[in-house]
Amino acid sequence: MSREENIYKNLKSQIDKIARHNRQGSFKTKERYREAADRFCKFIAKEYGLQKFANIGDKHLERYVGYMQSRGLAPSTIKNELSAIRFFHDKVDKPRNQLSDNSKFNLDKRQFGGVNRAWSHDEYQAFRNLCHARGQARIADIATLARNEGLRIHETLKLDRSAAERAIKTGVLHVVGKGGRERGVPLSQESRAMLQERIKNVDRGQKLFVTEQEKTHLVIKQAQNFINRNREHFQDPSREQAREQGEAITRNITFHGLRHAYAQDRYHEAIERGLTGHKARLEVSELLGHERDDVTRIYTVK
Repeated sequence: MSREENIYKNLKSQIDKIARHNRQGSFKTKERYREAADRFCKFIAKEYGLQKFANIGDKHLERYVGYMQSRGLAPSTIKNELSAIRFFHDKVDKPRNQLSDNSKFNLDKRQFGGVNRAWSHDEYQAFRNLCHARGQARIADIATLARNEGLRIHETLKLDRSAAERAIKTGVLHVVGKGGRERGVPLSQESRAMLQERIKNVDRGQKLFVTEQEKTHLVIKQAQNFINRNREHFQDPSREQAREQGEAITRNITFHGLRHAYAQDRYHEAIERGLTGHKARLEVSELLGHERDDVTRIYTVK
């Protein structure tokens, strides 16, 4: 094992120790913060050979910000990474330095779309739970495909049993989008399990979510109305506070925000694989079913 690898392993153990005793935040938030801190540890192990996380300072953050900017990460994504680093730094014993806030690092303001419309993981889970509690399993299942596969609401309602069976077998969901444009989207495990259950009650040749007696536009309206009437039961109340503090976040989430959340996840994963911001957006663009980089920027803003 190289010296760099040993240093990273040592830093990671320090982070893991803090994480094991942390009780703040949701499971998803704790997981995201831990992953962000791990990325930072790899960076400082390579660039500085720093042995103790407690010894990090502004110079390390400034260099890391420059590195993230060079990889095309959005300002909001960089801010999220810094928040995670500060979270763990606040919990170390006897830190050597006090870390500055974001104003120190001249982060650019949001561009291209401006407002983050994505649902958080907790909002999505709360919504699905509410749907099942209110006897609206169909709406929960539609939301599952929007969140995990990035489908528009009308795209979910086009799906029939044969499309579901092919997706379960191949692991790829065939989607017919706007203008008849077709695309294949990797099927998540959550969606696979949902489709396996749903096809049990759907005859061959029938659509998954719309019966022969229903109008598609009315099913869409039903889902949208359910969100509008019950938003206070699943939407994070801190959204309003975030807006008051200047964060460009939508006041009320809509169904389409599930697709935004999907796009942001895929963009971040592509960046982590080493793609540039432009190439990552092109990859996400294909998954979303359109070919315009400027539109993809709107989806991936955070």
